[in-house]
Amino acid sequence: MNEERTLEQVQRGMLLRSIYVLIVPVMLMFAALACGTVVTDQAQYTCPTPIPQPTATVLAGTPIPTLAPPPTPYTIAPPGDFYLGDAVFVGQQGAPLRLRFRLQNVQVQPAGTQNLVIWRLEIRNVGTATYEAIPPALMFITRITTANGEQTGTWRTSEVAMNAVGFTNENYDPLSPGATRIYRLAAYIPSGSPDQFAYLLDGDGGNRITWANQSNPYCSGDVAD
Repeated sequence: MNEERTLEQVQRGMLLRSIYVLIVPVMLMFAALACGTVVTDQAQYTCPTPIPQPTATVLAGTPIPTLAPPPTPYTIAPPGDFYLGDAVFVGQQGAPLRLRFRLQNVQVQPAGTQNLVIWRLEIRNVGTATYEAIPPALMFITRITTANGEQTGTWRTSEVAMNAVGFTNENYDPLSPGATRIYRLAAYIPSGSPDQFAYLLDGDGGNRITWANQSNPYCSGDVAD
């Protein structure tokens, strides 16, 4: 009888430890998100230079058509996609919470039957309020292209993917005013290439930034912080 009780106690202890290992990291993540800064302002990118007027190509003697002037200034705002390298601002100039986001260095590596996507997210705090967030919990891939065509879904940043490329001991401390930090991120996707990334500004997806995985085809350069 004592041996049966001892066995029960051991099994119960193992079960409790298993629950702890599985549940506690999830609860810690939710706690971290609950402490994160909820951002309600929309993102925006403004081209800092004039966009050249397209040149009309016509046959000799044909009247030249009147071309519509390009928008001035040229801006991108949700639900439109921003582009690699764009200086995407959230918050108005002079606001306590004003941030600049920039998607950088997207790379794809084969990983067996999958692909490993690696990228960097630069966040600069150009306001006067501290910004708290854990980008691995807030950023993911939302559209990919495979041999079977385009797919939409959610391919999240994962600890396994980050460990595979040596992204460990990352700094997720609150971002103080004036500070800039580059977050290294990674995710697994089916064999193919990533087309779109998303970052949740408010934690639940109602306010997000999305990027197309290509350079801005219209203009380049930065506006002042």
